[in-house]
Amino acid sequence: MLALPAHGFVVLSMPKCASTALEEALGPRAEIVFKHNAQLKHLNCRTFYRTVGPTLRLAGYPRRDYELVCLFREPISWLESWWRYRQDQRLARRADTSTFSGNLTFEEYTQRYLDGDATGAVVRGRPARFVSMKGEGFQVGMNRIFALEAPDVWQGWLQEKLGGGLVFPTANRSRVQTPPELSAALRRRLEEHFAPEYDIYEHLRPTGQWVPPRRYPAGG
Repeated sequence: MLALPAHGFVVLSMPKCASTALEEALGPRAEIVFKHNAQLKHLNCRTFYRTVGPTLRLAGYPRRDYELVCLFREPISWLESWWRYRQDQRLARRADTSTFSGNLTFEEYTQRYLDGDATGAVVRGRPARFVSMKGEGFQVGMNRIFALEAPDVWQGWLQEKLGGGLVFPTANRSRVQTPPELSAALRRRLEEHFAPEYDIYEHLRPTGQWVPPRRYPAGG
């Protein structure tokens, strides 16, 4: 998370959505930067409203004075990025190897993800939950969402907010380049699972960004 309320926005850093690049570009100008600890760096919408929002209000930044924004990735690409990352041999050399997925194919990884694998090698959670308010369903709590795949849009918006001068590095790319494959049946199942995510993503396709109505019910 990178809080720049004096410039009118706070960025929630969704995993596998250029969070490291955002940190490097925006960190020097941010009033609050959460990094290193993944739970803080990737603090989600619900946690923001419960913890950081009240802190900013006490510091003189009421919620109406800044936008809560994030990047959002095409859903299957998001899962594929996790698969690539957790095949990285560097994870196998750590003291704790529980997040290393070994030689799982993307098909096997996806199957385990959909089945709720809790071993640690397969990511848990989902993008729609990251951007949602507390409660049932997926009620979007963000003010603005950008498509990761439209860098000219989100980088341009940030440059305008900060008066230019930002440099966005390409960082934290996986070294694994095996092309992923999914059977037609499993792809359909994954797309059905990601219905709330695709609801959000379809709003991003025309312009690369979307300003959701208050508590928009994604997939509803």
